[in-house]
Amino acid sequence: MVAAADGREALDALAEAEFDLVLLDIMMPEMDGYSVLENLRSTGRLASLPVIVISAIDDFDSVVRCIEMGAEDYLPKPFNATLLKARIAAVLEKKRLRDEVVRQLAVIREVFGKYVPSSVAAQIVADRGQLEPTHATATILYSDIEAFTSIAETMPPEQVVQMLNEYFPAVIEPVERHAGVVNQFQGDAMLVTFNVPVADSAHADQAVCAALEMQQAVDGKQFAGAHLKTRIGIATGKVIAGNVGSGDRINYTVHGDAVNLAARLEQLNKEHGTRILVSAETVSLLQGDYRIEAMGAMDVRGKSAPVEIFALHPKDD
Repeated sequence: MVAAADGREALDALAEAEFDLVLLDIMMPEMDGYSVLENLRSTGRLASLPVIVISAIDDFDSVVRCIEMGAEDYLPKPFNATLLKARIAAVLEKKRLRDEVVRQLAVIREVFGKYVPSSVAAQIVADRGQLEPTHATATILYSDIEAFTSIAETMPPEQVVQMLNEYFPAVIEPVERHAGVVNQFQGDAMLVTFNVPVADSAHADQAVCAALEMQQAVDGKQFAGAHLKTRIGIATGKVIAGNVGSGDRINYTVHGDAVNLAARLEQLNKEHGTRILVSAETVSLLQGDYRIEAMGAMDVRGKSAPVEIFALHPKDD
């Protein structure tokens, strides 16, 4: 137990150590109890710290004010020691239960985060497992390892798994740094969304920067003894994202023409000797300065009309 002579001293003590409960008077020098409560509730780490107000001010308005400011309880002076002990025990039990819930939610988010994107996991927990379909304009990045089948044929299965376990963390790091969400793994391929489920007005630039840095992360590196090259397609358009499935088996996924186009652009890299191909709609949204080469209108499988395509190159090439 730590005693403080005034409100300022109390806040200093609370900032330096961990406490389970605050017994707070209203009438104090330097800073009164109302100001202390206001400061506590505006401080992230201390915002949920339980406070019991004990004060000689025994009017209804003061009680209401303190409760509205976040106090757990209010006892007038002089107080009954037995009653105070009971109130403290009740508040500490509420805190224990609240802390346990927070801990369990953190564990759930951590476990989910190993199987779905962390931002999606947090949203699933917040929505109690219901992630309603969302319509949005999103930028989609689709990546694949060049000649993966041929490379995998020369390796035992254990080495293939090791290679992918070394490769994916290298390319995911720039994706997450640029606010991308890895939505799906399909063998050696990866589907990444920007602007869903977390909104980002610079989603096109984020996707382009992530693609360039993914290439940097792979170039000249070995993964389980193999040199790899990555092909990337990027497209922007209307999508719908949310839970898909039935019963107890559901999956967070994204659908839309931009998803299909990004995958087609990734494949077109093979025909044109490029490494990153970008749709015209993505290019139209870019605000940064990039080295972009117009490739003209091309036929794309699944599209009824030719599509304007651009190649994205590193500036130092």
